[in-house]
Amino acid sequence: MSTTTSPAPSTPSAQDLDALDALDLRTPLVSTATPSGVPAGSTPFGQPATGQASTPAGAGPYTPDATLPYSLTWPGMASGTSVVVSGGAYGVNTDDLTGLAATLNSAADWLEDARDLALTCLTELRCGGLGFTMYTQPLFGSSQRDFGFGTSSQSSTASDQSSSGFASKSDALTSGGGQCLVWALGPSATERTNAIAALEALTSGVGSLDDAASSLRTLATDVTACGTAYTDADTEIDGKWLLLLQGVRLGSNIPGVTSTSPGAQVAVAILALLSADGVTLPDGVDDALQGLETVLNDPLLAGWATTDLLILVGLTVWAQQANTGHEAAVIETYIGQVAEELDPAITAALPAQVQVGSRTVDTSSLTPMQRVAYYLALRSEQAGTQRYGEPTGVTVTPHGGQSVTVPTGVQDPFGLGTAVPAVAAGMPQACTTAPQPGTAAEVIRYSADMKGSDEDTSSGIVSILRTDHADGTTSWLVVVPGTTDWGSGNTNPQDLLTNLQAVSGRPTDMESAVVTAMREAGIAPGDKVGLYGHSQGAITASNVAADPAVNAQFNITNLLTAGGPTAGANLPDNVNALHIENTGDAVPALDGTATPRTPTRTVVTVDTHAAGVNGYPHGAPIYADAVDGISGDPQIDQWTEELAGLTGSGESGADTTEIIFDITRDSPETAWEKAASTVGKKG
Repeated sequence: MSTTTSPAPSTPSAQDLDALDALDLRTPLVSTATPSGVPAGSTPFGQPATGQASTPAGAGPYTPDATLPYSLTWPGMASGTSVVVSGGAYGVNTDDLTGLAATLNSAADWLEDARDLALTCLTELRCGGLGFTMYTQPLFGSSQRDFGFGTSSQSSTASDQSSSGFASKSDALTSGGGQCLVWALGPSATERTNAIAALEALTSGVGSLDDAASSLRTLATDVTACGTAYTDADTEIDGKWLLLLQGVRLGSNIPGVTSTSPGAQVAVAILALLSADGVTLPDGVDDALQGLETVLNDPLLAGWATTDLLILVGLTVWAQQANTGHEAAVIETYIGQVAEELDPAITAALPAQVQVGSRTVDTSSLTPMQRVAYYLALRSEQAGTQRYGEPTGVTVTPHGGQSVTVPTGVQDPFGLGTAVPAVAAGMPQACTTAPQPGTAAEVIRYSADMKGSDEDTSSGIVSILRTDHADGTTSWLVVVPGTTDWGSGNTNPQDLLTNLQAVSGRPTDMESAVVTAMREAGIAPGDKVGLYGHSQGAITASNVAADPAVNAQFNITNLLTAGGPTAGANLPDNVNALHIENTGDAVPALDGTATPRTPTRTVVTVDTHAAGVNGYPHGAPIYADAVDGISGDPQIDQWTEELAGLTGSGESGADTTEIIFDITRDSPETAWEKAASTVGKKG
């Protein structure tokens, strides 16, 4: 083998950079074969359109879940914002990168074989093409010479023995290092000299076979490193923070702690006594007191809260600053760890089976975080009943229309067991003023504006956009804003109680309200329906879209969420979902695990900590600005096209109607509420 040192790689040309930019590693991650039941010539969801290249023969199957992230940019992207896309039917396939690296190494092997053959020819030419070769080799770096005789096909004797310190004749031939003592002279001397010069250029130096092989191996190493970087990207930050938090929390006795400091409990008890259980506290502060009482007065939760009190305070202050872009990863790691530690005691306290959506499931089938949230939801329901009374139902009222009341979500999940008339379908509406949002950013802004115009904090709000198309079909977009009330059990079901219930999978009053509004609006079984939710609305919309009983009644085709912890929703394949999460926003991490990435679930992770945004990055306007104009990913582009089909955006002859619903949790007025109203509380 030649020991020629390859020169440093030169700067890539403009053509090389253009070719690199054109390289598309976002390969389809699902089979391109037409499944049974799909008409010939049609394009099933997640598969390339007619005319696109199918999977090449021998390429092997693609990874079924597109979990590997890649960066996405587009024209007009907000300055200082970075975006990473994962999931969906497209993604970076590191198997392809591994295969490319192997191909590059194989090509380098071929080039090195060609170089060795050329070196053999070079030595033969130097020896004049005689029937024997006569060469010299240095011995241990000295000037001493060894002379070997024989044909090129014969083996050497003493010179082939490694123990003698002599290089073999074969090595001399294939390295081009043999120096012949006999040169043939004659008419072909000039041609031989030219051939020797050409072979020397071919076998060593810049542009030689050796140089090309070395470059290919370097490129293969870089490609392998690229695949490794993609694979490690999602786990590195979480792993570092997990180790850090484990170190900070070392020695914490979380499950069933009994030997905790009573200081926090005493302080909360004194505050409750002095404020008449929060009656005299400002709005919001009374909600915080209710939450503290729920946790600190529970034997299974008090130990964790008091043991981790300083960590909780520190994480809260740090996360609110949102200066690093790692806040979501840290909170997710911490909550996931706490849930694992609390889970044994919590599981023992829960019944063997629990209600999740429209189904009764084994408690063991839930994740640790879902079980902990379920327990918290049960305790929050009790706290809400003590302060606000036992809920009796959920009332859904379209603006300008007739109210409909259904049982609470716990009593009748999604309200599906109760008859609901389509009272909003025939209401007169001003179609010309109704919005037709055609992008994710436009939907998010519409929801924020709709909620911002609602000044009544005692009730929740939901909007439904109905679009009548020129071809006679009707489609719908259901819009669910986020949390309004941070108490548990008040008249506004967009509260903390709903958050806990929704994360655990326990039926919520907001889920019942949303489905009841859909039935009131007159959505027909065959109509296409899209759902959007921000924050709590994201969990609510996801749970509605995931439930089999709801899907049996409605044709839900699309889902958009922003800033919500949606990992617990097991969405069916008929729902094309786009989840948007900010790395500095702790709210999407409150379920303690990452949102699933599947061929029909695409997660857009935005990092705005360097963009100079105003306010905490959970706000809907910040999410809208971060994804304004997003494009360039096949799955996102397809989702955007489907959204426009739902809302009639840019469609001639499409009329859209806006129906807004007020949502109220019904309960008898309690003594606490009467006392609170005397000091001016609005609920």
